[in-house]
Amino acid sequence: MTRRVMALATPRIHHDALDWVRRVVANGGSCSQSTLRAVSAFCDAIDRAGIRDRFYRLNLFAGNSDASLAAVRTPLFRGQSLTGTQFGNTIDTNNNFVAGDYAETGASAGLTSNGTTKYLNTGYPANTLAANNTHLGIGLLATTTQSGIRTAIGAYNLGSNTLEIMLRSSDATARPGIFSRFGTATDRMGENVGTTGSALAVGNNLAAWPTFYRNGVAVGTDATTSQNYPSDHSIWVFANNSGGTTPAINITACRLGWYSIGATMTASQALAFHNALASFATALSRT
Repeated sequence: MTRRVMALATPRIHHDALDWVRRVVANGGSCSQSTLRAVSAFCDAIDRAGIRDRFYRLNLFAGNSDASLAAVRTPLFRGQSLTGTQFGNTIDTNNNFVAGDYAETGASAGLTSNGTTKYLNTGYPANTLAANNTHLGIGLLATTTQSGIRTAIGAYNLGSNTLEIMLRSSDATARPGIFSRFGTATDRMGENVGTTGSALAVGNNLAAWPTFYRNGVAVGTDATTSQNYPSDHSIWVFANNSGGTTPAINITACRLGWYSIGATMTASQALAFHNALASFATALSRT
């Protein structure tokens, strides 16, 4: 096992990428040299943009496919630095995903939920995020038919506070789209801004309001101050952690290429993040 890791350890591999592949192997997964190089290039781009400290947790859904999806569930970043405080589970907890739900490359790349039973638990306590210094992000590669509004990443405390990015198949005017809520259940930003691409919701930023970015461009704000999330249950992906109860609610039938949790970003930082993700997607032939 040690020889396998050391064979991948070349001087050109970023230290965050090397740490990731070591954890992937320790969890029982693997990745190709080309994937490792793509992950390393992504880490380099994040460093060059000066935004490494914006990430408390980020998963690129990369590596091989096996019965437990060990590589796919191993996050690249678990803290603002490799040696600092690490957040959430060491590996995303799998709820019902199987090997066939994932492809690393090609037109069907990403991890796909069925909209009824499949989601991930990050183990990241939602109340560790300050509302005015927070971001949530997803890479939406495809959606499938589903009714109403579903949650792609988030948590809800069964009271007045919610922190999530949501997808919708239609509303009263039958417009598909994506939006987020930071604060109360009625706060929305970024509605009706397309059905695929990079979606990033951040806390108080432009014009002092929560701001929503699509593919690196600000597309919506909400004239309501974000509120701190009071509950310690963890953020889920592909579903809403509603009060820490199971089964999950609002599971979304979509295909994701990544998710991210962390600190707020400026407009230039959001664009740099998107560009790094786009280059990574190109390297893995993801569409």
